[in-house]
Amino acid sequence: LDWELIATLEGHENEVKRVSWNMNTTLLASCARDKSIWLWDLDEDYKFELFSVLHGHTADVKAIAFARHRDDLLASCSYDNSIRMWLDDGEDWISVQTLENAHDSSVWDC
Repeated sequence: LDWELIATLEGHENEVKRVSWNMNTTLLASCARDKSIWLWDLDEDYKFELFSVLHGHTADVKAIAFARHRDDLLASCSYDNSIRMWLDDGEDWISVQTLENAHDSSVWDC
């Protein structure tokens, strides 16, 4: 197989820890040591556009995952010992629930 690079996405201020596609592969989420989550839209011409940056964690965001059967729900976990649930409310993505101190140390995966 020959692979071709179609894009390099830039913007995080520090090391990117993980990326995650939604089930329709139209949204890509990235998380990083800069405590943020970036949401990218992918169009039919394979062009990416940043459309939202999510803040709420107080330490590095270690992992992110879209819900298996919902494109409007995203989970994130962090070195701040929390798990956050984010929901697309039609205008932007908002933090709808935070499980704080649910663990004694960093949450590594979600």
